[in-house]
Amino acid sequence: MDIPQRVSIRYKDTTYNTNEIRLKVFRLGFQIWDEQTKARQTELYDFILSSLKQVDRQDRYMFSLLFIELAELIRNSHLDRNMKEVLIKTAFREFAYALADFQDGVK
Repeated sequence: MDIPQRVSIRYKDTTYNTNEIRLKVFRLGFQIWDEQTKARQTELYDFILSSLKQVDRQDRYMFSLLFIELAELIRNSHLDRNMKEVLIKTAFREFAYALADFQDGVK
């Protein structure tokens, strides 16, 4: 399944196309390892929640695909195994919180 190329979003007064969204998600996914902040307070959470509000309903699945790509990127990295596990779990937790909060806000 391919990520739609027509998607673009605005976040903090910057416009992102699909490839830029991918890079931003990857960068923020790795950044959360350093942030060590509580859930729902990372920039990754803010970015995903903001993006979900702007992307057309039929294109929202792209964020799931991005997280699958992110997990593969982490798995294939040279990071320590424990660090990989924590990073993947934390990134997916932030994604799940953003998705749940978005769905709660829609209801």
